Amino acid sequence: MKTQTVILGLAVVIIAIYFIWTKFVSPKVEPYTDTTRPSNVHLPEQEVQNDKLVIVNNITHLEIDKILTGFCNMYNKKSFVVLLRLYELNERQFAITFPYDIEFQIFCFFVNYIRYPMWFNKSFEVIGWATTKSGEMWITEKSANKEVMLFIPNDDTEYDNVYLTTKDNIGYKLGFAVGHEKQLLKLPQKRFVKPSIENTELTGKEYKDYK
Repeated sequence: MKTQTVILGLAVVIIAIYFIWTKFVSPKVEPYTDTTRPSNVHLPEQEVQNDKLVIVNNITHLEIDKILTGFCNMYNKKSFVVLLRLYELNERQFAITFPYDIEFQIFCFFVNYIRYPMWFNKSFEVIGWATTKSGEMWITEKSANKEVMLFIPNDDTEYDNVYLTTKDNIGYKLGFAVGHEKQLLKLPQKRFVKPSIENTELTGKEYKDYK
């Protein structure tokens, strides 16, 4: 058990370093221009049922298109890690689902990336929802198998974390920096609220896929 904990901790550190490096240090060219991808034969064939959902407010179609393209460009160079589906709810509000699912830690990075996208001089309103699973990054026994809400508060000044509130209003701060991976909060930064639209309500609506 101790060995598994050490391995999990190392994995968190490696992934966090990679995310911070690619977002804040490494890029010299806008990520929207690097479209390196593996062959389409490596695309998954079967969709994976899940309830992960992200809603972004006060953003234009051009802005969300550039953000999703940039995130896919970062993660999908060697394999298809991030496959996104975009729905326009109205001209300033969009929903994003994950038809082939996505690893929870990448989902957290994704919420942070939309809030603070590279090569933008502004931030965006974003909230994500998911049901956690035991064994996922940052998820403990107390937070496993629960509906959760992911967000970044307006007074955030660190830029490298997300906040999590469970359906029963237990709050955590999930940090990407070494030594700050997870902090239990005395009170959640925001109380849990359900999304304004459920994944099932998007079925049949027009969408655009990103890979």
